[in-house]
This record gives sequence, structure tokens and C-alpha cells, in this order.
Amino acid sequence: MTKYLSALLLCGLVSQAALATEAGVLTIEDAWVRALPPGQPNTAAYLTVINTGGERVTIVGGSADIAKTVEMHSTGEVDGYQRMQQLYEVPLAPGQSSSFAPGGMHLMLLGLEKMPAPGDRVRLCLTLAVGEQVCTSAEVRKSAGGQQSHEHHQH
Repeated sequence: MTKYLSALLLCGLVSQAALATEAGVLTIEDAWVRALPPGQPNTAAYLTVINTGGERVTIVGGSADIAKTVEMHSTGEVDGYQRMQQLYEVPLAPGQSSSFAPGGMHLMLLGLEKMPAPGDRVRLCLTLAVGEQVCTSAEVRKSAGGQQSHEHHQH
């Protein structure tokens, strides 16, 4: 019985180590949230994410302290019209980076408590397939042309 319990404990420790390793290799840079006129129920967030580890990492969602829901979307042209499509996962190979940028892939912050004002900070998290979250503080601004924050967050 002792060997059985020891094996279970060891498996649990190995699983936690693997979980911590996957979350520890994802870096978020230049995160920002678009400020829109007050009263709007939704906005978008943008960032660059980098897998600095040696294993594939999959982003499956997100959260923000000001939104009820965060969804990953891509924007592309379909039949001459710009359309958004929800993404359910974004895989990153070792060494790969991916930009969530205006006009392309982005995070939709839905069901806002209130629209943040330029200069505010929003806690923005990405959820990984293993259940861990990687979080950063995102600057709120009106457009991409604002001052870029060069903060690097690795968790």
C-alpha cells in the first residue's frame, strides 16, 4: 500500500512540474486594450505572445478583470467583407511567437463592467490547455500608435 501511495504522489508531483514548465515558457509582450467611448459593452485587446520553451504550448482562452468573457478571434476577408471568427485554440511551437493585433487575431473583451479610460491598466490573462494562466497588466489606449509598453511577463 505504501508503494502505491508513493507512486501516486510521485505522479502528482511530475504532473505539477510539467504544468509549471508549460506556463513558465510563455512570455507576453506589448499588451494593450483599446479604449472606446463610454457605454460600449465590448472592446478588444492586443499583445504578442512568445513560446520560449522547448515544447508546444496551446492557448485556449483568456480572462480580464473588467470583462465577463474573453474570446480569441481572427479577422479576415470573406467574399469581400471583413469578418470575425472565434478561435478555440492557438498553438505555439517552441520558439514561435504570435501577434494579436488590430485587423488580425485579437482578444475580444465581452460584457464589460465599464469601458476603461486611456491610461488605465487591465489585468489580462491567457489560459493554457493545461489549465494554467499567464497574466500581464495591459495599458488602455485609443490606438496602436500610442506609446508601446515594453514590459515582458513570463509566468
